[in-house]
Amino acid sequence: MDGPGMVNVRDHGAAGDGATDDTRAIQAAVDAVRDGGGIVFFPPGTYLTGRVTLHSRVHLRGSGGDATILRLRPGSNSAILESDGYAGLTGTGSSDGITLFSVRDLTLDGNKAQNPDGGYGLRLYGYGYELTEVIVFNCRNDGIVSEWGPIGALPAPSHQMEARLHAVRTHGNDGHGVNFHGPHDSMFLNCLTFENGAAGFRLAGDSMGTLMVNCHAWGIKQNVSFDLAATGISCMNCYADLSGGVGVRISRNDCRWIGGMVLGYNNTDPHPEIGVQFVPGVQPDEPSGCLIDGKVVNCGTAAVDFGADRGLSSVRLSLSQPGAQDDRGRPVPGSGRGWIGTPAPTTQVEITQGLGHPDKNLVIRPAFDLRAQATPSRPGDSSVRLFAREVGGRTQLCAMFPSGAIQVMATEP
Repeated sequence: MDGPGMVNVRDHGAAGDGATDDTRAIQAAVDAVRDGGGIVFFPPGTYLTGRVTLHSRVHLRGSGGDATILRLRPGSNSAILESDGYAGLTGTGSSDGITLFSVRDLTLDGNKAQNPDGGYGLRLYGYGYELTEVIVFNCRNDGIVSEWGPIGALPAPSHQMEARLHAVRTHGNDGHGVNFHGPHDSMFLNCLTFENGAAGFRLAGDSMGTLMVNCHAWGIKQNVSFDLAATGISCMNCYADLSGGVGVRISRNDCRWIGGMVLGYNNTDPHPEIGVQFVPGVQPDEPSGCLIDGKVVNCGTAAVDFGADRGLSSVRLSLSQPGAQDDRGRPVPGSGRGWIGTPAPTTQVEITQGLGHPDKNLVIRPAFDLRAQATPSRPGDSSVRLFAREVGGRTQLCAMFPSGAIQVMATEP
């Protein structure tokens, strides 16, 4: 099926029988469209392969994740797919790397039982690429590694730097499900990661400004579902489902978790189970300026850990934190707390679980000024209005009740 801009790996000798080493055949198919760009098609089958090098404007197309599988050859201990020049570019912050490529509709099996010394699904140093309906699992290290430099713009026809990951699934990897260090301003949509050895989604390095929408991370083995370790990461309507570990860990400034949910399993042993956790960042003033708005349920240790909060953030959460029970069904003391640690004075906090839960409800607002004004109108029933007024050249802090009565609470000395 070779033709201008499109090749079939079978036409280059790939067997796809799960036993034949198809590395050279697959690489030959990729190289056949390298100069002008094009599509490399994988009919249904299991393709045993070592490392395959990707190039700009080359697009890999499978026949569906359940039909096309690229399995790492025993003893390869490498990535299945790796961008051209990856080893020399990783960690450099360079604006080089491959671009305008894509992978879709296939599965990458890291075959970790037969690759004990290492293995990845994809390792990419590049930008302007797309991964769609890709499954990555069973890798000795991370499922997906992506990296690029911090450059803010590129000349045409780059179409800019962002990567786009749609309906990508990673699971059962010994490292991170997705270890994303750029390109920045990228987009994750409807992605799923579960039961990896480290974090589900880790966004760090130069991935600042990346947007995640409708993404889900879950699993007993994952120590963190969403690890937000780059500035300005935004998670909208995402779901962290955990059994031990941390739902959302934040270590950089200006991150957002909006409309999302963290669901725990009321575990307290062997690892703490925390919904949202602030941990120290790269700079002494991090993390700060973050926006958290969502729901936390059944996190055995606490809904929020403010331990490293550096302020200027807004945390607004609704809780359902009944706490853990022992094997006799008795409440475990100290479990199911609303929060641990102390919010910074400049952080605005609204954490609520119904009424009458002093250990789970917390409302803190930064300091504010009440400026002297004319006497205000009366408050509504069962309300009190606070205001400031000036009498005889001195400022007074006053409370007005529904009857119109005014109580002076304090007067300027």
